[in-house]
Amino acid sequence: MRKRHLIFVIVILSLTACNFPSGQATQTPAPTPLPTGTRTASPRPTATFTATSSLSVAIALDAPVNCRSGPATSFTVIGELRPGRQAEVIGKSADLAWWYVKNPSDPSTTCWLFADLVSIEGGVESLPVVSPPEVTVTGVTVSVEPPVMNVACNAFPRLVTVNVEISVSGPAVVTWRWEERSTGDISDEQSVLFEVGGTKTVQVLYQVRGARDYTMIVRTLQPNEQTGQTTFKAVCTP
Repeated sequence: MRKRHLIFVIVILSLTACNFPSGQATQTPAPTPLPTGTRTASPRPTATFTATSSLSVAIALDAPVNCRSGPATSFTVIGELRPGRQAEVIGKSADLAWWYVKNPSDPSTTCWLFADLVSIEGGVESLPVVSPPEVTVTGVTVSVEPPVMNVACNAFPRLVTVNVEISVSGPAVVTWRWEERSTGDISDEQSVLFEVGGTKTVQVLYQVRGARDYTMIVRTLQPNEQTGQTTFKAVCTP
């Protein structure tokens, strides 16, 4: 009976030993590394550029092209477009016969190019129609011959020649008069016809009645007011 108990105890111990872990340590799996706190840089937004319309330019075909103050050959030449150069087109005439451009000789001003003498690069459909400018007097120059008169005091009255140069931008009828400041003399109105723009010289005689300093003023009245003046003198010997 005792022997049977002993065998049973041995069997129990053997079975229990099978359930104990072995002496070798089981390796704990390494934890999966977590993402660090460093942030990934986001790509910068690409700059968006708004497309701008290209300029329209005029180019001389074979020879220099006159650039005029208005859309007709009767207007004065105020610039020139030479071969190999270009002018920015900023407008057009209603009949498309002329291009309104920045003056190739002075881009701070504008002028007109005859369309048949230039080629155009760029679109012109959206360009504004520009009306012809008003014709104006652009300059008045006055001189007197002789500028100094020296005569005997009993030789008055004497005549001097007043030379008047009037410049206009286009075809016009210019009305004008002269005024002498020291005497208060004023002439009747006179007219000069300009079939094309340019400069004309007019001569008038003025009667000098005594020794003194004179100031001759010429004033245009139509199509616009413009003045020019000069001085001269008459001296006499008793």
